[in-house]
Amino acid sequence: MLAASFVRFCHLDAARICAAVFVFAAWCPLAALANSAVVLNSDDDSLSVVDGSTYHETSRTYIGRSPHHLMPTPDGKMLILAMAEGNELVFIDRANGQVKQRVSASDPYQIGFSADAKWFVATSLRLDRIDIYDATTFQLKARLAAETMPSHIGFSPDSKTVYVSLQGTGELTAIDLQSGKVTWTAPIGRQPAGVLVRPSGTILVATMGADSVAEVDPSNGSVLRRIHTGRGAHNFLLTPDGKTLYVSNRVAGTISILNPETLEVTGTWTAPGGPDDMAVSADGKELWATARWHAAIDVIDRDTGALKTTIPVGRSPHGIFLY
Repeated sequence: MLAASFVRFCHLDAARICAAVFVFAAWCPLAALANSAVVLNSDDDSLSVVDGSTYHETSRTYIGRSPHHLMPTPDGKMLILAMAEGNELVFIDRANGQVKQRVSASDPYQIGFSADAKWFVATSLRLDRIDIYDATTFQLKARLAAETMPSHIGFSPDSKTVYVSLQGTGELTAIDLQSGKVTWTAPIGRQPAGVLVRPSGTILVATMGADSVAEVDPSNGSVLRRIHTGRGAHNFLLTPDGKTLYVSNRVAGTISILNPETLEVTGTWTAPGGPDDMAVSADGKELWATARWHAAIDVIDRDTGALKTTIPVGRSPHGIFLY
């Protein structure tokens, strides 16, 4: 049955199909994956599993064309893998590693659920589109042209609005989820990427071309202030306890630490190789960051800020999820 789910990949060679089947069939139950990382290698079309105790890659297998981002479903039961050039969303059962569902989606790059789990949004960076889905049925509800390079996603606390950064035009656009209509589009700064909506409702946007974070008024998109972090400010991670905000500075090869309340920069850590997506280990002691230009994962001690180790993985590692 699992092999049948790969019929849509009939244009691929048989070895790759078998490898893709194998990775899911071989995945361990969730308990066995404790303290492990799942990493998507965009340029290798592969998925790496990394042991969090030994800091060694335990497997790397073909997964689908151009995997970029992944996230758990709102109920936490599955992981969704977005295959941009594969034009699909792959749902993996976290309990047994099996493929549960494949949903056709046009060039899904970045993905996200609204807080009320009613809406699912995918950006198409390559095709300049934003797709809005019913998060229960994954039926497409609206498709918007978005020039150019719609990238990262954030949702308003009330789940009524999605905010999307437009890397090509240096703008942020706000879209009403119910109507599928654009509310406003405003200039933010060169090459905006990561989007994070604060509990207060103001929006943070990492502007790679401005080496800073812009705080944005959600009512009209006006920039309230800018916080310099480092060259190529790219993405955010708010820790699970809400006490620390990290910003990856891809060109600088650093990660900035911010107070999430005041947005004051309180420290900077070294993370060589183009740090991108980040995750905190289950015990809260480590920060893991994908180093896209070094084909590796940087592991940082959160107490000392020291780079503990660098773990080789596939080419251009992007999305990361820690069990």
